[in-house]
Amino acid sequence: MTTRLSPSEDFPEDLTALDLSEAEVLNSRIHRELDHEYAHDGEPAPETEFRHEEITEELDRRDEQPGSAELPAEDTGDADSERRSS
Repeated sequence: MTTRLSPSEDFPEDLTALDLSEAEVLNSRIHRELDHEYAHDGEPAPETEFRHEEITEELDRRDEQPGSAELPAEDTGDADSERRSS
């Protein structure tokens, strides 16, 4: 397995079937391929651009789902911030 996903390699038909870590790895591989194509060809392949749009839309969709809110801020032990929030 390479760190890039070339246009000739298989791409999942249903991105919703991937768990988050698989989707993030796929996103990373597509970004690496985009970088490679820009560096070697001066522009990305249409298939790579399409795949980039698809995975970006899927990750954005997941970010907008209820329950995917940001994690609460960590407690820094700052007494002043505790008093302000009380």
